[in-house]
Amino acid sequence: MLRLSLTARELLHKLAEDAGLTYPTVARRVNRMMKKGRGLIESVKEIAVEHKLKPNKYKINPVKIVVETEKILREDYTQTLMISAVLGQMVEARGKERFPPPAFFAFTEMLSRISDAPRDTKSETSVEIEERTTRIIELMTTLVSVLCEWSEQGVVGVASDCPDTLRDVARAIFRKTKLLQGGLWTCISCGNIVEVRETRALMCYDCDSKLSGSRSIEDRYESLGGSDRKGYGRSTE
Repeated sequence: MLRLSLTARELLHKLAEDAGLTYPTVARRVNRMMKKGRGLIESVKEIAVEHKLKPNKYKINPVKIVVETEKILREDYTQTLMISAVLGQMVEARGKERFPPPAFFAFTEMLSRISDAPRDTKSETSVEIEERTTRIIELMTTLVSVLCEWSEQGVVGVASDCPDTLRDVARAIFRKTKLLQGGLWTCISCGNIVEVRETRALMCYDCDSKLSGSRSIEDRYESLGGSDRKGYGRSTE
């Protein structure tokens, strides 16, 4: 029975092992191909064919990515807020530390799909939160790679093989990415679209001013994922 990889890293490790190559060699090749507008799976399959491997062995199931992501986000309320805070800081970072905006948009879409998680049922260590954050980063960067169509300019649409159940997610990622490319940002609190230069901490001025001086993680991130929310879960509408 064919076992599908869940993340891009796992898939590239499998290809490298099967092809007798090192992981860095495969990763660099795939990155170059994707920068030229090739899709992740398309790039992997091309390398597989070059090494006389069966290309259909190399697949990723985006639905399973969503299932694991939702499981992590439902584990504990504070843990999810901490993950949100870290990713929020990373998407504003520069250089190698930056979390790609399309992957961040995928994350906010995942938050909008879940109901509130239990409040502080256990005390997570910093190591546990770091591990889960790293896993979410891998899952989200992989998810946007397979749900969206890419070109040299980045996300340009919804992938033709995107599952029907996730097309709304892919369209939202594409729409928000296009807005960002045009200098616009969707406030993580109220959902209003504003100019990027008129934001603070991923929020519009109005939402940021309401929380001015607050050091509470919950105050800053519990509305992440959509407008009019009681928490980071589903909208009250």
